[in-house]
Amino acid sequence: MKDGVQHTYRLVDGVTYYQTKNQQAGFAQESTECLTASSLPPVKDMLEALNAAKPITKVESSESISCEGKLLSTSLDGSPFVICAASDASKGFKVYGSDFNVDMTYLSSKIEIPKPAMSAEQAEACAKTPAAAKLTTSTANLITGTTSGVVSEVMSTEAATVILPEATCTCAGAKRPCLFIHGLGHDSDGGLADSFDYFGDIASHAPCCSSIKFALLDTVNNAWYSDTSENKVCTHALSMSSSSSTSTKTVADTIIVTHSMGNLILGGAIASGKCSLASTTSWVGLSGPMIGSMGSDYLQSTCASGGLLAGIASLFGGCPANTATKSLAYEGEAYCPADLKTKYDAAQASYTSKVSAVMCSNAVDGLLSTDQAVLKLAAAVIPHKSSENDGVVEYQSCRAGLATSKFSNTYTSKFYVTKLNHLDTTFRHGDALIQTSQMPVKWFECLL
Repeated sequence: MKDGVQHTYRLVDGVTYYQTKNQQAGFAQESTECLTASSLPPVKDMLEALNAAKPITKVESSESISCEGKLLSTSLDGSPFVICAASDASKGFKVYGSDFNVDMTYLSSKIEIPKPAMSAEQAEACAKTPAAAKLTTSTANLITGTTSGVVSEVMSTEAATVILPEATCTCAGAKRPCLFIHGLGHDSDGGLADSFDYFGDIASHAPCCSSIKFALLDTVNNAWYSDTSENKVCTHALSMSSSSSTSTKTVADTIIVTHSMGNLILGGAIASGKCSLASTTSWVGLSGPMIGSMGSDYLQSTCASGGLLAGIASLFGGCPANTATKSLAYEGEAYCPADLKTKYDAAQASYTSKVSAVMCSNAVDGLLSTDQAVLKLAAAVIPHKSSENDGVVEYQSCRAGLATSKFSNTYTSKFYVTKLNHLDTTFRHGDALIQTSQMPVKWFECLL
Protein backbone atom coordinates (compact mmCIF):
# COMPACT_ATOMS: atom_id res chain seq x y z
CA MET A 1 0.00 0.00 0.00
CA LYS A 2 1.39 3.42 -0.95
CA ASP A 3 -0.40 6.78 -0.95
CA GLY A 4 -3.77 5.08 -0.60
CA VAL A 5 -3.17 2.75 -3.56
CA GLN A 6 -2.88 -0.99 -3.06
CA HIS A 7 -0.34 -2.71 -5.32
CA THR A 8 -0.67 -6.48 -5.82
CA TYR A 9 1.61 -8.84 -7.75
CA ARG A 10 0.53 -12.35 -8.74
CA LEU A 11 2.32 -15.12 -10.60
CA VAL A 12 -0.28 -17.50 -12.05
CA ASP A 13 0.50 -20.22 -14.61
CA GLY A 14 3.78 -18.55 -15.49
CA VAL A 15 2.26 -15.10 -16.11
CA THR A 16 2.92 -12.17 -13.78
CA TYR A 17 0.02 -9.79 -13.11
CA TYR A 18 0.22 -6.33 -11.57
CA GLN A 19 -2.93 -4.82 -10.05
CA THR A 20 -3.51 -1.38 -8.59
CA LYS A 21 -6.56 -0.39 -6.59
CA ASN A 22 -7.14 3.16 -5.36
CA GLN A 23 -8.70 2.83 -1.91
CA GLN A 24 -8.95 6.53 -1.13
CA ALA A 25 -12.37 7.95 -0.35
CA GLY A 26 -14.22 8.96 -3.48
CA PHE A 27 -12.11 6.78 -5.78
CA ALA A 28 -12.93 3.36 -7.20
CA GLN A 29 -10.16 2.95 -9.73
CA GLU A 30 -8.73 -0.50 -10.36
CA SER A 31 -6.43 -1.71 -13.12
CA THR A 32 -4.70 -4.95 -14.09
CA GLU A 33 -1.81 -5.48 -16.47
CA CYS A 34 0.80 -8.11 -17.28
CA LEU A 35 4.43 -7.48 -16.55
CA THR A 36 7.36 -8.37 -18.76
CA ALA A 37 10.43 -10.11 -17.37
CA SER A 38 12.42 -6.84 -17.45
CA SER A 39 9.86 -5.22 -15.11
CA LEU A 40 10.10 -7.93 -12.47
CA PRO A 41 12.43 -8.46 -9.55
CA PRO A 42 15.22 -10.78 -10.77
CA VAL A 43 13.83 -14.03 -9.32
CA LYS A 44 16.13 -16.19 -11.45
CA ASP A 45 19.15 -14.24 -10.23
CA MET A 46 17.92 -14.54 -6.63
CA LEU A 47 17.74 -18.32 -6.88
CA GLU A 48 21.17 -18.49 -8.49
CA ALA A 49 22.51 -16.36 -5.64
CA LEU A 50 21.11 -18.89 -3.16
CA ASN A 51 22.75 -21.67 -5.16
CA ALA A 52 26.09 -19.88 -4.79
CA ALA A 53 25.78 -19.17 -1.04
CA LYS A 54 28.77 -20.19 1.08
CA PRO A 55 29.14 -20.55 4.87
CA ILE A 56 30.86 -17.74 6.78
CA THR A 57 31.96 -17.26 10.37
CA LYS A 58 31.12 -13.62 11.04
CA VAL A 59 29.26 -10.56 9.74
CA GLU A 60 30.28 -6.93 10.21
CA SER A 61 27.32 -4.59 9.88
CA SER A 62 25.88 -1.45 11.42
CA GLU A 63 22.85 -3.62 12.22
CA SER A 64 23.20 -6.24 14.93
CA ILE A 65 22.75 -9.67 13.32
CA SER A 66 22.10 -12.58 15.66
CA CYS A 67 21.79 -15.96 14.00
CA GLU A 68 20.76 -19.17 15.76
CA GLY A 69 21.77 -21.43 12.95
CA LYS A 70 24.11 -21.23 9.98
CA LEU A 71 25.44 -18.02 8.43
CA LEU A 72 25.95 -17.91 4.68
CA SER A 73 27.02 -15.18 2.29
CA THR A 74 26.22 -14.52 -1.35
CA SER A 75 25.95 -11.61 -3.75
CA LEU A 76 23.20 -10.42 -6.06
CA ASP A 77 23.81 -7.94 -8.86
CA GLY A 78 27.11 -7.02 -7.22
CA SER A 79 25.65 -6.38 -3.75
CA PRO A 80 26.56 -8.62 -0.78
CA PHE A 81 23.88 -10.41 1.24
CA VAL A 82 24.00 -12.57 4.35
CA ILE A 83 21.62 -15.46 5.00
CA CYS A 84 20.76 -16.84 8.42
CA ALA A 85 19.38 -20.37 8.03
CA ALA A 86 17.75 -21.46 11.29
CA SER A 87 18.87 -24.73 12.85
CA ASP A 88 15.20 -25.71 12.87
CA ALA A 89 14.30 -25.69 9.17
CA SER A 90 10.62 -25.10 9.91
CA LYS A 91 11.48 -21.63 11.21
CA GLY A 92 12.55 -20.43 7.79
CA PHE A 93 15.47 -18.16 7.08
CA LYS A 94 16.34 -14.48 6.95
CA VAL A 95 18.25 -12.49 4.34
CA TYR A 96 20.19 -9.36 5.36
CA GLY A 97 21.34 -6.65 2.96
CA SER A 98 22.59 -3.10 3.31
CA ASP A 99 19.26 -1.63 2.12
CA PHE A 100 16.66 -4.16 3.25
CA ASN A 101 16.06 -7.44 5.09
CA VAL A 102 13.74 -10.28 4.10
CA ASP A 103 12.05 -12.76 6.46
CA MET A 104 11.19 -16.05 4.75
CA THR A 105 8.55 -18.22 6.42
CA TYR A 106 6.95 -21.45 5.26
CA LEU A 107 3.22 -21.94 4.63
CA SER A 108 1.56 -24.91 6.26
CA SER A 109 -0.73 -25.51 3.28
CA LYS A 110 -0.95 -24.64 -0.40
CA ILE A 111 -2.70 -21.40 -1.34
CA GLU A 112 -4.71 -21.14 -4.52
CA ILE A 113 -4.00 -17.84 -6.27
CA PRO A 114 -6.80 -16.89 -8.67
CA LYS A 115 -6.08 -15.36 -12.05
CA PRO A 116 -7.29 -11.72 -12.06
CA ALA A 117 -10.09 -10.68 -14.38
CA MET A 118 -9.02 -8.93 -17.58
CA SER A 119 -10.23 -8.59 -21.14
CA ALA A 120 -9.47 -11.31 -23.68
CA GLU A 121 -7.40 -8.82 -25.67
CA GLN A 122 -5.27 -7.99 -22.62
CA ALA A 123 -4.85 -11.65 -21.69
CA GLU A 124 -3.72 -12.55 -25.21
CA ALA A 125 -0.88 -10.04 -24.98
CA CYS A 126 0.45 -11.53 -21.74
CA ALA A 127 3.69 -13.47 -22.00
CA LYS A 128 4.94 -16.12 -19.62
CA THR A 129 7.86 -15.32 -17.37
CA PRO A 130 11.04 -17.20 -18.38
CA ALA A 131 11.76 -20.36 -16.41
CA ALA A 132 13.62 -19.87 -13.15
CA ALA A 133 17.05 -21.25 -12.35
CA LYS A 134 17.64 -24.91 -11.60
CA LEU A 135 18.07 -25.32 -7.85
CA THR A 136 20.79 -27.22 -6.07
CA THR A 137 19.60 -29.74 -3.48
CA SER A 138 20.67 -27.53 -0.58
CA THR A 139 18.90 -24.48 -2.05
CA ALA A 140 15.73 -26.47 -2.65
CA ASN A 141 15.84 -27.70 0.94
CA LEU A 142 16.46 -24.18 2.20
CA ILE A 143 13.52 -22.52 0.43
CA THR A 144 11.09 -25.36 1.16
CA GLY A 145 12.16 -26.19 4.72
CA THR A 146 12.43 -29.86 3.79
CA THR A 147 15.11 -30.98 6.24
CA SER A 148 16.70 -29.73 9.43
CA GLY A 149 20.18 -29.99 7.94
CA VAL A 150 19.44 -27.79 4.97
CA VAL A 151 22.79 -26.06 4.96
CA SER A 152 25.06 -28.92 5.88
CA GLU A 153 25.32 -29.84 2.21
CA VAL A 154 26.72 -26.44 1.22
CA MET A 155 30.50 -26.15 0.85
CA SER A 156 32.12 -26.96 4.17
CA THR A 157 35.02 -24.52 3.88
CA GLU A 158 33.96 -21.34 5.64
CA ALA A 159 34.91 -17.91 4.40
CA ALA A 160 36.18 -15.17 6.68
CA THR A 161 34.18 -12.15 7.75
CA VAL A 162 31.63 -10.59 5.38
CA ILE A 163 31.06 -6.84 5.57
CA LEU A 164 27.66 -5.38 4.69
CA PRO A 165 27.90 -1.78 3.43
CA GLU A 166 26.09 1.02 5.22
CA ALA A 167 22.50 1.58 4.11
CA THR A 168 23.12 5.30 3.59
CA CYS A 169 26.10 7.40 2.54
CA THR A 170 27.65 10.44 4.16
CA CYS A 171 29.40 13.24 2.33
CA ALA A 172 33.00 12.33 1.50
CA GLY A 173 33.97 15.86 0.44
CA ALA A 174 33.09 19.41 1.38
CA LYS A 175 29.44 20.38 1.68
CA ARG A 176 28.33 22.97 -0.86
CA PRO A 177 25.04 24.65 -1.85
CA CYS A 178 23.12 22.69 -4.50
CA LEU A 179 21.14 24.07 -7.43
CA PHE A 180 18.76 21.78 -9.33
CA ILE A 181 17.72 22.69 -12.88
CA HIS A 182 14.74 20.88 -14.43
CA GLY A 183 13.96 19.93 -18.01
CA LEU A 184 11.13 20.40 -20.50
CA GLY A 185 7.55 21.16 -19.52
CA HIS A 186 7.49 23.98 -16.93
CA ASP A 187 5.57 26.91 -18.41
CA SER A 188 6.65 29.87 -16.27
CA ASP A 189 9.68 31.45 -14.61
CA GLY A 190 9.45 31.26 -10.85
CA GLY A 191 12.87 32.18 -9.53
CA LEU A 192 14.38 29.88 -6.91
CA ALA A 193 12.21 27.54 -4.86
CA ASP A 194 12.94 25.60 -1.68
CA SER A 195 11.11 22.52 -2.94
CA PHE A 196 9.95 21.10 -6.26
CA ASP A 197 8.08 17.82 -6.82
CA TYR A 198 9.87 17.36 -10.16
CA PHE A 199 12.91 16.01 -8.29
CA GLY A 200 10.99 13.88 -5.80
CA ASP A 201 12.42 13.65 -2.29
CA ILE A 202 16.05 14.09 -3.30
CA ALA A 203 16.54 16.72 -0.58
CA SER A 204 16.45 13.87 1.95
CA HIS A 205 19.27 12.09 0.11
CA ALA A 206 21.72 14.91 -0.51
CA PRO A 207 24.36 14.72 2.26
CA CYS A 208 26.80 16.97 0.35
CA CYS A 209 24.27 19.81 -0.05
CA SER A 210 24.66 22.52 2.59
CA SER A 211 21.51 24.10 1.13
CA ILE A 212 19.20 23.27 -1.77
CA LYS A 213 17.42 25.48 -4.29
CA PHE A 214 15.39 24.56 -7.36
CA ALA A 215 15.48 26.90 -10.36
CA LEU A 216 12.02 27.28 -11.92
CA LEU A 217 12.38 28.15 -15.60
CA ASP A 218 9.99 28.52 -18.51
CA THR A 219 10.94 25.44 -20.52
CA VAL A 220 7.87 25.56 -22.74
CA ASN A 221 8.01 28.99 -24.36
CA ASN A 222 11.81 29.37 -24.45
CA ALA A 223 14.29 27.38 -26.52
CA TRP A 224 17.09 25.79 -24.54
CA TYR A 225 19.56 28.18 -26.19
CA SER A 226 17.54 31.33 -25.52
CA ASP A 227 19.38 34.21 -23.85
CA THR A 228 16.54 34.40 -21.32
CA SER A 229 17.03 30.84 -20.06
CA GLU A 230 20.83 30.96 -20.15
CA ASN A 231 20.98 34.27 -18.27
CA LYS A 232 18.58 33.04 -15.59
CA VAL A 233 20.55 29.83 -15.06
CA CYS A 234 23.79 31.77 -14.66
CA THR A 235 22.19 34.34 -12.34
CA HIS A 236 20.80 31.57 -10.14
CA ALA A 237 24.06 29.61 -10.14
CA LEU A 238 26.12 32.69 -9.23
CA SER A 239 23.80 33.44 -6.30
CA MET A 240 24.30 30.11 -4.55
CA SER A 241 27.76 30.62 -3.02
CA SER A 242 29.55 33.67 -1.64
CA SER A 243 32.70 32.30 -3.29
CA SER A 244 31.25 32.89 -6.75
CA SER A 245 32.27 36.04 -8.63
CA THR A 246 29.66 38.09 -10.46
CA SER A 247 32.40 40.26 -11.97
CA THR A 248 34.13 37.32 -13.68
CA LYS A 249 30.87 35.33 -13.91
CA THR A 250 32.55 32.34 -12.26
CA VAL A 251 30.43 29.87 -10.29
CA ALA A 252 32.48 28.48 -7.39
CA ASP A 253 31.93 26.00 -4.54
CA THR A 254 28.55 24.90 -5.88
CA ILE A 255 26.90 21.65 -6.95
CA ILE A 256 24.68 22.04 -10.03
CA VAL A 257 22.32 19.19 -10.94
CA THR A 258 20.70 19.37 -14.38
CA HIS A 259 18.02 17.08 -15.79
CA SER A 260 17.18 16.64 -19.48
CA MET A 261 16.91 20.01 -21.27
CA GLY A 262 18.53 21.63 -18.22
CA ASN A 263 21.86 20.14 -19.33
CA LEU A 264 21.65 21.97 -22.65
CA ILE A 265 20.71 25.27 -21.01
CA LEU A 266 23.75 25.16 -18.73
CA GLY A 267 26.02 23.87 -21.50
CA GLY A 268 24.82 26.63 -23.81
CA ALA A 269 25.28 29.29 -21.13
CA ILE A 270 28.89 28.22 -20.58
CA ALA A 271 29.55 28.07 -24.34
CA SER A 272 28.17 31.58 -24.89
CA GLY A 273 30.27 33.04 -22.06
CA LYS A 274 27.38 33.97 -19.78
CA CYS A 275 29.07 32.16 -16.90
CA SER A 276 31.82 29.63 -16.23
CA LEU A 277 32.41 26.89 -13.66
CA ALA A 278 35.35 26.98 -11.27
CA SER A 279 37.16 23.74 -10.45
CA THR A 280 35.41 23.78 -7.06
CA THR A 281 32.01 23.47 -8.72
CA SER A 282 30.57 20.06 -9.61
CA TRP A 283 28.15 19.62 -12.51
CA VAL A 284 25.95 16.52 -12.24
CA GLY A 285 24.17 15.74 -15.51
CA LEU A 286 21.03 13.60 -15.71
CA SER A 287 19.59 12.26 -18.99
CA GLY A 288 20.75 15.16 -21.13
CA PRO A 289 19.54 15.22 -24.78
CA MET A 290 22.89 16.63 -25.89
CA ILE A 291 22.29 15.81 -29.56
CA GLY A 292 18.54 16.28 -29.23
CA SER A 293 15.66 13.84 -28.97
CA MET A 294 13.80 12.08 -31.76
CA GLY A 295 10.72 12.75 -29.64
CA SER A 296 10.87 16.34 -30.89
CA ASP A 297 11.06 15.21 -34.53
CA TYR A 298 8.25 12.70 -33.98
CA LEU A 299 6.00 15.34 -32.41
CA GLN A 300 6.62 17.87 -35.18
CA SER A 301 5.96 15.37 -37.97
CA THR A 302 2.93 13.87 -36.23
CA CYS A 303 1.42 17.29 -35.56
CA ALA A 304 1.66 17.96 -39.28
CA SER A 305 -0.10 14.72 -40.21
CA GLY A 306 -2.37 14.20 -37.18
CA GLY A 307 -2.72 11.17 -34.92
CA LEU A 308 -0.61 12.20 -31.90
CA LEU A 309 -0.90 9.72 -29.03
CA ALA A 310 -1.98 11.21 -25.71
CA GLY A 311 0.89 9.57 -23.84
CA ILE A 312 3.49 11.17 -26.09
CA ALA A 313 1.76 14.54 -25.76
CA SER A 314 2.17 14.30 -21.98
CA LEU A 315 5.95 14.08 -22.43
CA PHE A 316 6.53 16.71 -25.10
CA GLY A 317 3.41 18.89 -25.05
CA GLY A 318 0.57 18.82 -27.54
CA CYS A 319 0.21 20.19 -31.05
CA PRO A 320 1.47 22.49 -32.34
CA ALA A 321 4.93 21.75 -30.95
CA ASN A 322 6.01 24.43 -28.49
CA THR A 323 9.20 26.46 -28.81
CA ALA A 324 11.19 24.41 -26.30
CA THR A 325 10.25 21.10 -27.91
CA LYS A 326 11.21 22.38 -31.36
CA SER A 327 14.61 23.39 -30.03
CA LEU A 328 15.29 19.75 -29.10
CA ALA A 329 15.16 18.51 -32.71
CA TYR A 330 17.64 15.70 -33.31
CA GLU A 331 21.02 16.88 -34.58
CA GLY A 332 21.56 16.13 -38.26
CA GLU A 333 17.89 15.38 -38.99
CA ALA A 334 15.31 17.29 -41.02
CA TYR A 335 14.05 19.53 -38.21
CA CYS A 336 17.55 20.62 -37.15
CA PRO A 337 18.81 23.65 -39.13
CA ALA A 338 22.53 24.41 -39.42
CA ASP A 339 22.51 27.09 -36.72
CA LEU A 340 20.94 24.67 -34.22
CA LYS A 341 23.63 22.10 -34.99
CA THR A 342 26.26 24.74 -34.24
CA LYS A 343 24.62 25.47 -30.88
CA TYR A 344 24.48 21.74 -30.07
CA ASP A 345 28.17 21.34 -30.85
CA ALA A 346 29.09 24.22 -28.55
CA ALA A 347 26.91 22.95 -25.68
CA GLN A 348 28.37 19.45 -26.08
CA ALA A 349 31.90 20.81 -25.82
CA SER A 350 31.03 22.55 -22.54
CA TYR A 351 29.35 19.41 -21.25
CA THR A 352 32.14 16.95 -22.02
CA SER A 353 34.82 19.25 -20.60
CA LYS A 354 33.01 20.45 -17.46
CA VAL A 355 30.57 17.77 -16.31
CA SER A 356 31.70 15.94 -13.16
CA ALA A 357 29.25 13.04 -13.10
CA VAL A 358 26.58 11.76 -15.49
CA MET A 359 23.59 9.43 -15.28
CA CYS A 360 22.28 7.99 -18.57
CA SER A 361 20.18 4.98 -19.55
CA ASN A 362 20.55 2.28 -22.18
CA ALA A 363 17.19 0.60 -21.52
CA VAL A 364 13.68 1.86 -20.82
CA ASP A 365 12.84 -0.93 -18.33
CA GLY A 366 12.38 1.58 -15.54
CA LEU A 367 11.04 1.44 -12.01
CA LEU A 368 7.44 0.47 -11.34
CA SER A 369 5.46 3.71 -11.42
CA THR A 370 2.47 5.33 -13.09
CA ASP A 371 4.90 6.81 -15.64
CA GLN A 372 6.43 3.49 -16.70
CA ALA A 373 3.85 2.55 -19.33
CA VAL A 374 4.01 5.98 -21.01
CA LEU A 375 7.81 5.85 -21.31
CA LYS A 376 7.69 2.32 -22.73
CA LEU A 377 5.13 3.55 -25.26
CA ALA A 378 7.46 6.41 -26.16
CA ALA A 379 10.36 4.00 -26.66
CA ALA A 380 8.21 1.89 -28.98
CA VAL A 381 6.56 4.67 -31.00
CA ILE A 382 9.26 7.34 -31.36
CA PRO A 383 11.67 6.50 -34.22
CA HIS A 384 14.79 6.55 -32.05
CA LYS A 385 18.15 6.13 -33.76
CA SER A 386 19.11 3.55 -31.16
CA SER A 387 17.24 0.96 -29.09
CA GLU A 388 19.40 2.09 -26.18
CA ASN A 389 17.19 4.86 -24.83
CA ASP A 390 15.14 5.89 -21.80
CA GLY A 391 11.99 6.49 -23.84
CA VAL A 392 12.94 10.10 -24.58
CA VAL A 393 16.74 10.36 -24.76
CA GLU A 394 19.15 7.91 -26.35
CA TYR A 395 22.22 6.74 -24.46
CA GLN A 396 24.44 8.15 -27.23
CA SER A 397 22.74 11.54 -26.89
CA CYS A 398 23.20 11.59 -23.12
CA ARG A 399 26.81 10.43 -23.44
CA ALA A 400 27.51 13.13 -26.04
CA GLY A 401 31.02 12.02 -26.87
CA LEU A 402 32.04 10.90 -23.38
CA ALA A 403 33.87 7.57 -23.68
CA THR A 404 31.74 4.48 -23.03
CA SER A 405 34.66 3.15 -20.96
CA LYS A 406 33.86 5.83 -18.36
CA PHE A 407 30.42 4.34 -17.70
CA SER A 408 29.42 1.46 -15.44
CA ASN A 409 26.03 0.01 -14.52
CA THR A 410 26.53 0.27 -10.77
CA TYR A 411 25.56 3.22 -8.58
CA THR A 412 29.13 3.50 -7.28
CA SER A 413 30.30 4.82 -10.67
CA LYS A 414 30.39 8.58 -11.27
CA PHE A 415 29.39 7.88 -14.85
CA TYR A 416 26.34 5.68 -14.38
CA VAL A 417 24.55 3.88 -17.22
CA THR A 418 21.21 2.64 -15.95
CA LYS A 419 18.09 0.78 -16.97
CA LEU A 420 15.83 3.65 -15.95
CA ASN A 421 13.30 5.64 -17.91
CA HIS A 422 13.52 9.38 -18.47
CA LEU A 423 11.42 10.32 -15.44
CA ASP A 424 13.09 7.83 -13.09
CA THR A 425 16.29 9.88 -13.40
CA THR A 426 14.56 12.84 -11.72
CA PHE A 427 14.70 10.74 -8.51
CA ARG A 428 10.91 10.97 -8.10
CA HIS A 429 10.36 7.19 -8.28
CA GLY A 430 13.03 6.21 -5.77
CA ASP A 431 15.26 3.15 -6.19
CA ALA A 432 14.88 -0.51 -7.04
CA LEU A 433 15.37 -2.86 -4.10
CA ILE A 434 17.96 -5.08 -5.74
CA GLN A 435 19.00 -4.03 -9.25
CA THR A 436 22.11 -1.84 -8.91
CA SER A 437 21.42 -0.47 -12.40
CA GLN A 438 18.21 1.12 -11.08
CA MET A 439 19.32 3.10 -8.03
CA PRO A 440 19.38 6.79 -9.01
CA VAL A 441 18.77 8.12 -5.49
CA LYS A 442 21.52 6.06 -3.90
CA TRP A 443 23.85 7.05 -6.75
CA PHE A 444 23.37 10.74 -5.98
CA GLU A 445 23.53 10.21 -2.22
CA CYS A 446 26.90 8.44 -2.50
CA LEU A 447 28.29 10.47 -5.40
CA LEU A 448 30.31 13.35 -3.92
